[in-house]
Amino acid sequence: MGVGAAALVAAPWASPAPRAEADTEILIGQSCQLSGPLAPLTRELQEGAGWCFEQVNAKGGVHGRQIRLVALDDAYDPKRTAENVRQLIEKNGVFALFNLAGTPTTLAALPVLREYKVPLIAPFTGTDALRSSFDKYVFNVRAGYADEIEKIVQHLSVLGIDRVGVAYLNNSFGAGGLDAVKSAAAKRGVALAAATPLEIDGSRLQEAAQDLARSRPPAIILATAGKVTSDFIAAYQSSGASAQFYALSVVSSQQLIQALGDRSKGVAIAQVMPYPWGNATKLARELSDLASRKAVEVGYNHMEGFVSAKVLVEGLQQAGPSPTRESLVRGLEGLRELDLGGYVVRFSDRNHNGSSYVELTIVGASKRVLR
Repeated sequence: MGVGAAALVAAPWASPAPRAEADTEILIGQSCQLSGPLAPLTRELQEGAGWCFEQVNAKGGVHGRQIRLVALDDAYDPKRTAENVRQLIEKNGVFALFNLAGTPTTLAALPVLREYKVPLIAPFTGTDALRSSFDKYVFNVRAGYADEIEKIVQHLSVLGIDRVGVAYLNNSFGAGGLDAVKSAAAKRGVALAAATPLEIDGSRLQEAAQDLARSRPPAIILATAGKVTSDFIAAYQSSGASAQFYALSVVSSQQLIQALGDRSKGVAIAQVMPYPWGNATKLARELSDLASRKAVEVGYNHMEGFVSAKVLVEGLQQAGPSPTRESLVRGLEGLRELDLGGYVVRFSDRNHNGSSYVELTIVGASKRVLR
């Protein structure tokens, strides 16, 4: 079953039991943005994960069981996320949670998954709140936003840029990004010229652009996601000011290029996954082949979904033929150095932050993402 179809149904056998009881399926739960301004990001993430699950299921599944994903829409509403996660556990009986998307949404779900001791694999967020203290049931596959911002500010320092502006979403994701910029900038003597909050619905963009333009920062770090990112860049460019933009990994390069066209040239984007195009890595070759069969233009979010799913599958393999949630935790912790073919994940019983890999990319004149 494809991930799109799986998102619409619940398993008839599901129960709240912590053991994967069914002989034929392992049910995995996800709360994410199937509607609203961040839905395109989730769609790419789901497609990449779905290709991996389809591959595994076509070869007989994990210990003879098919992986089935049930996704519920939270529209980036933290309250709905918490409700969704409770429903997935109590009513749908999911075995584990996967790729919860967004910072405020994932943080809202934490009390519920901790209550039921349900593992969460590969949340689609780089918030430090999931990394600064150890959580037995959370496994981060990507680097954190602080790692991305550290890389960006280090790059600015090398270029001799000593002033930076910040545009950030007016929520916990954006606030965490702003704090990370302040910390990284202070270490390198880079001054924070100005910072302006943005609303996820895109309201007051012109105002925010003008606020930041008054300070004329040579570089602007965008702690943003979704359509508001390209809309802000366009508004800032229209103000008559110029700056080098640096976006975080949750920005879809394809969507940014599609929205801005030629104006996307020169926008830098921090990436936390391997380059998804070409033949540089086994992962890229595998993903490109799958995407071409689906007639889909591959991107970094596809790669993240694909990598995340591979980690989950490996954890399920290690959990054994009669898996429990605790054996899944132990299985994932046993992945001391999992090389997926160009991306290495390292877990242990004391470390659930699988990677700190960050690479800076830039949109070139050909409107392609260059390394």
